[in-house]
Amino acid sequence: MPEIPEVTAFGAYVKNHCLKKVITLVQSTAPQLIKNINLAAFKQILVGDQFESVSRLGKYLVIDLKKSKKKLVMHFGLTGFLTYLHNHENVRYSCVNFIFNDHSELHYNSVRKFGKLWLIDSIDEIKELKNLGTDPLKFSEKQFLALIADNKPKNIKVFLMDQTIIAGIGNEYSDEILFQAGIDPRRTINDLSVAQKKRLFKMMGSVLNYAIKLRMHNLDKIPSGGFFSQVDKDTFKTSYLQAHRHSDGKCPHNKNHELARIKINGRTSYFCPIDQR
Repeated sequence: MPEIPEVTAFGAYVKNHCLKKVITLVQSTAPQLIKNINLAAFKQILVGDQFESVSRLGKYLVIDLKKSKKKLVMHFGLTGFLTYLHNHENVRYSCVNFIFNDHSELHYNSVRKFGKLWLIDSIDEIKELKNLGTDPLKFSEKQFLALIADNKPKNIKVFLMDQTIIAGIGNEYSDEILFQAGIDPRRTINDLSVAQKKRLFKMMGSVLNYAIKLRMHNLDKIPSGGFFSQVDKDTFKTSYLQAHRHSDGKCPHNKNHELARIKINGRTSYFCPIDQR
């Protein structure tokens, strides 16, 4: 699922290609993904309007509209991504297509159709956004340690992925953060030392900032849905779990160590049972 680094890159992609252009047509092959308004009203509001600005809230992309002052919110589900084109052509997995006055197009794609779109006046209209926790890149160490102290009984991976506590970290990056911090994802917060909690905070920022820089550098991979796939083995540095979890299954620290795969809270998690304790 696209997380903070990917959604940040999606925002840059929209900003680079789509702002200030008049929307002349909206098409959809999956209107069920539009959640708070019917397709006819969705089209009526958007046609003639423009994307004014773009921002990110957790895993959500928020596009402000110029004329109506509404917000177009996108959540990408497990397999969502965007495709911008200059010439009209069929786009695989396209669910919603925004066509602009220069004949360029922005396609919202979802392979498994788990994504969602809203057209709203206020983010408080979306329960998930209203209840979002703090962005992990805005924490101080003191704030993070206080927050983690309030959640002592929780499993550490579940804690990192709880969007009402920390907004924007999902399955892949929680695994990466825990790997870089050397912490077994099966552990509870109660079991962690102060030093481990501080290292976890440090690695949370380090991993997310590194991945954002990487995703922003590789915006050309967005149209192919190339994030979170085997292409990552050639994108992330080899010391990252992300370079191995979808390919050879080897621990980045020692190729003789096999990565383990388990289910935590229903999600498939990868870790090294030797190097993470």
